[in-house]
Amino acid sequence: MSPYRIYVLTPQERISDAQEADYADDQAALEAAQALKGDRFAAEVWSGERLVRRIGGEFSL
Repeated sequence: MSPYRIYVLTPQERISDAQEADYADDQAALEAAQALKGDRFAAEVWSGERLVRRIGGEFSL
């Protein structure tokens, strides 16, 4: 189990929700992020300083 952080983002790239938890691997963390994101704009999964993946909307400022 490794610690991960999941951030749910608005279209303005602001954090609207966050969760920290331990997951078995990247895939388990990504599945949790998809569930947490729901129909919101985007979610990012981080493991330490490593961005695992962004789900949803493209990064745009």
